[in-house]
Amino acid sequence: MPRPGLHRTPSSASAGRTAGIPDDIRGASRIRVAFGKSIGGTPFGGVGPAAENGSGSAGMVGPKPPLRSAAAESARFRTPEHDFSFQPEKLALYMTRYNIKTPCPLREGFAVRRRLAERAEVRIAIAMALLTPMTAFPATDAEIAELRAMVDQMKSQYERRIQDLESRLAKAEREADRAATRSEAAAERAEQAARVASTESRPMTAPLVTAPASAEPGATGLGALGSGNAFNPQISVFLDGNYYHDGIDGEGAALVGLAYQPSGGADQGHDHDDEEHGGHMHGLTENGFNFREAEIAFSATVDPYFDASLFLAIDRDGTVELEEGYFQTRSLPAGLRVKGGKFLSDFGYINRQHPHQWDFVDQNLPYLNLLGPHGLQDTGLQLTWLPKLPFYTLLGVEGLQGNQEIFGATLGDDDQAALELGATDDGPRLWTAFAKVAPEIGINHALQLGLSYANNNQHQEVQEHTHAHGDDDAHDEDHAIEIHRNGLAGDAQLWGVDLVYKYDGGGAHGHKNFKFQSEYLRSIKDMKITASAHPEIIGSRRTFTTDGLYAQAVYGFAPKWTAGLRYDVLGMTNEISGGGKDAGFGSSDRWTFDVTWNLSEFSRLRAQYAHNDILQAPGERERFDAFYLQFLVSMGSHGAHAF
Repeated sequence: MPRPGLHRTPSSASAGRTAGIPDDIRGASRIRVAFGKSIGGTPFGGVGPAAENGSGSAGMVGPKPPLRSAAAESARFRTPEHDFSFQPEKLALYMTRYNIKTPCPLREGFAVRRRLAERAEVRIAIAMALLTPMTAFPATDAEIAELRAMVDQMKSQYERRIQDLESRLAKAEREADRAATRSEAAAERAEQAARVASTESRPMTAPLVTAPASAEPGATGLGALGSGNAFNPQISVFLDGNYYHDGIDGEGAALVGLAYQPSGGADQGHDHDDEEHGGHMHGLTENGFNFREAEIAFSATVDPYFDASLFLAIDRDGTVELEEGYFQTRSLPAGLRVKGGKFLSDFGYINRQHPHQWDFVDQNLPYLNLLGPHGLQDTGLQLTWLPKLPFYTLLGVEGLQGNQEIFGATLGDDDQAALELGATDDGPRLWTAFAKVAPEIGINHALQLGLSYANNNQHQEVQEHTHAHGDDDAHDEDHAIEIHRNGLAGDAQLWGVDLVYKYDGGGAHGHKNFKFQSEYLRSIKDMKITASAHPEIIGSRRTFTTDGLYAQAVYGFAPKWTAGLRYDVLGMTNEISGGGKDAGFGSSDRWTFDVTWNLSEFSRLRAQYAHNDILQAPGERERFDAFYLQFLVSMGSHGAHAF
């Protein structure tokens, strides 16, 4: 683009001074003016010291400077940037760019410089031109139009870039919205699947190792119990009823819980108050229709530090019993958790389950006869530790009061005084320890192994036996038969091993799912005879050992339909030792088959058949068949059950 003002008509003053200068010399002078260089080597056209001393030509005072050779003149005006004598291409480019025309050949440049140096008018004109400010030459309309065009071009370029960025931003926002929508839909499907799996097709994976919940105030953390809102607890109600029939006038349901063992606990012939240790037996069953119980469950996250749960059982007579009521911590460090209150112990596997969670209508023989219909249910504290390991591992200990129905039972005050058993010790008297491990065996498979131990440091019971007198003339049977009572006191130990395996068949509503569950229990009671009609045996010790086993399998043969098979036995070891009275007794066993229809998450129907072979007394058995038709209905929200 031409430089502003370089090809404009000179002012009248400068024109007058340069009127006699040939066109070729004026053209050469424009070259030097255009590049801001003096023709004579000084800014104002003077020739070296002569100009500074006031000497020069054309009206200047002083002698005329001597003429120099062409080579010297060329060397004097030569600069690295503007020595056009040796760069004719560059000079031609600049002349073309600034619209400079001269008929003077380039090779005559030195002669031109010499003639300019000899003319004072030329030097004055050049000085005047250099002293004139550039602002004195305004831009032309074409140059303004060109600048405007450049600005418009830049504006259009930036507008296109802004539009492109806005388009990309809008596209990214649309993709983010679609991704969020897909995530919400996936989360909703996963939540629905989890709800279905919790009651119909539970996930067949081992429990996950999770960190404890956050201790920050207001944080919900992991494992928070769901609730309707922040103030109302989660409430659910379970209704459990059945139709029952056996061939021994409805006595079979009670008989399976009274299978013979040498140590039958405190229930053998004493004045124990049933209500003190829980007279609720999950509903007495007789031939015909029975309402076993209604269970009401409350659970909620209290705050960032505690969860709480409450379970009430109401039998057919309207009697309300507290089954569980406990709190548990949510924010202890290092995988620790504390539970306190009345609760079902984590001893074994099935002990902590409520009846509506069972895969069969009734409880298995070992639990019924070694622990009672409620299992290990007591008041105390539990401490568990979930270490950070590659597989699920749970370790726990419990300190419980020790008020049990069979294991670690105590007698009433009258029996304790009459049989010299001593008063009931202060609690805690029952201590348990357990470990559960679930190694990873595949996505569709889950396995959990457990080992448990319980010790009750006070166990009391009374045993009765009869003596028939040899008086044949006695007409009163009360005089012919005499009842003797022995009081025993000591401690009780219980060992347990459990195994649970689950397989997820991938079918809808539990179809092709498989579950195998088994437990082995061994009870050992070491006691001393404190009172007896036979003084010679007082102070001697007796050890009672009874074990039991159950194994059951459940298979989903169709969507929402399962079939189960169970074998349970009590008394594989069923003996008494010590005091020269070693004796062994037989066992009781049972086969059970059931079919369950899970209509939905909230209702279930089950038909069950069992063949029982129960030892009532040494050498006395009762064999009978029993049939159940059960319904289970739940109302309200209820969290998923544990593995």
